[in-house]
Amino acid sequence: MLITISSLGIAGLPGTATMAVSVVLSGVGLGAHFPLAAGIIAIDPILDMGRTMINVNGASTTAIAVGKSLGKLDKDVFNGSENKSNSEKTA
Repeated sequence: MLITISSLGIAGLPGTATMAVSVVLSGVGLGAHFPLAAGIIAIDPILDMGRTMINVNGASTTAIAVGKSLGKLDKDVFNGSENKSNSEKTA
């Protein structure tokens, strides 16, 4: 319950996972151990880049799958062959 309430306002803000962890650790009585996480805080931007990459990849895959299932995906544009045919026509 504490984790859910403390994470309500941080979903769209970058770098707030550290603050969420500190709130949760303090809430369960482990606030004194939070300074041990300084190593994680130092590399958190690198970890955040990996999480962002996974989120973007998942969103792209979902958009492509939905577009294909609805018949809205133009495979020539997706594969880039339309650009080649347009440039060959003008040459």
